[in-house]
Amino acid sequence: MAPNDSFITRAINNGKAAAGDAAGSFIQSVGTGVNGVGSNVSKSATQMGNSTQDYGNSIKDKSKATGGRSQTAKNPLGLSRT
Repeated sequence: MAPNDSFITRAINNGKAAAGDAAGSFIQSVGTGVNGVGSNVSKSATQMGNSTQDYGNSIKDKSKATGGRSQTAKNPLGLSRT
């Protein structure tokens, strides 16, 4: 703001800046919430995928099937457990 702006001009500009700050903060919080939901969905999907792969690995192990095993959180190297 120029030093010779009127009181009204300064007040309006300060009000616009405050409103912009509030709006920007609100939008950022919405984005953070969306990221959190996306992160939770991703974690859930990963956990379900790992559980399914572990189940498949168990079937291969119990039946003494040859071949590789899936890499999962519980079995990061994909090794047979038998």
